[in-house]
Amino acid sequence: MKSLSRITILTAALISATSLVAGALPAQAQPIRPAVAVTKAVTLPLPTPLGTAWKKTATIGYGTATAKLGTSPGGDGEGIMWGPSYGTQVPNKSWWWADAAKLRLAHYSDSGTYLGQAKLPVKYLEDGIYFQWANPKALANGAVVLSSTTIDSPALLKYRKGVFTKVKLSRFVGVVGTDGYYLYGFDEANKKVRINPSTGKITTVTWFRGQGGRRYQMSVGDGYVTIKRPAATVRLNLTSAGHPALTVHPSLQAAMGADGKLWVLISGMTDLPDFSTELTIGLVSISSSGKVSAVKTMRDPTSESDPGDGDNLGIRQGGTRPWMMFIDSDAARVYRLK
Repeated sequence: MKSLSRITILTAALISATSLVAGALPAQAQPIRPAVAVTKAVTLPLPTPLGTAWKKTATIGYGTATAKLGTSPGGDGEGIMWGPSYGTQVPNKSWWWADAAKLRLAHYSDSGTYLGQAKLPVKYLEDGIYFQWANPKALANGAVVLSSTTIDSPALLKYRKGVFTKVKLSRFVGVVGTDGYYLYGFDEANKKVRINPSTGKITTVTWFRGQGGRRYQMSVGDGYVTIKRPAATVRLNLTSAGHPALTVHPSLQAAMGADGKLWVLISGMTDLPDFSTELTIGLVSISSSGKVSAVKTMRDPTSESDPGDGDNLGIRQGGTRPWMMFIDSDAARVYRLK
């Protein structure tokens, strides 16, 4: 078995985005106004349990029963059991989970009630044995699209209405989001790209797009992140709540709501003098005009059972409230912002 340890390797870098480019306008349109530049200081909190702003919508335990999610040996195989390779919510509000241990997509209601399963055909298992698909994304038509984690075999696996379809890719892409029709991410050269999930065509782009086709860019640097919307360029200068004098090295997850609000999960790692590292983390929203919300505190998103091959943050197609998904050591849990 040859497997990528986590599909998000490609997305962790989040290299500097290219310059802001305005789209073409009809001749009668008014001249494009320069994007507003916004700079804001943000203190990232230490991880803390989720507060009353969040509602726990589902807890799905692990086990051998069909209605439970499976676990499989992970890491060095010394007692660590990995949970599912994440899940995603489709427009009808139900969830599909990439249940690698049980070689299936597992179907659950929004509240975590088991609804059924779609077993992967043997031809889509590596060597006919291994489930090597992860990071599921939901499209507007209800399809679920997963990315291959098999070395030297870039591809997508699309599931819709009982049918699995493999779509070959010319190269690996770390998918970070979708507008409901295309997938967006970074390719092996760290270029921003768009994928057609039906044909596998990969196109270099300047902008990612979220719900409604709304555009955004993301980039990171030591101590800051930059988020671009067509009307605003927002730079967030980051400070660690635990060690404000030390540099924060950030990584990002983002999801666009149907209302045009972009939610960004910022995880910051700080190198400490004793050669250990410290996590700080927070969730913010950025409007199309560049307005930045207050930082919402966040729990540690990982656990020993987390395979690390998907996104914690998401928003249902047609929805506006972000959810956070956690692969914990005893269960998979989903919380939604109230």
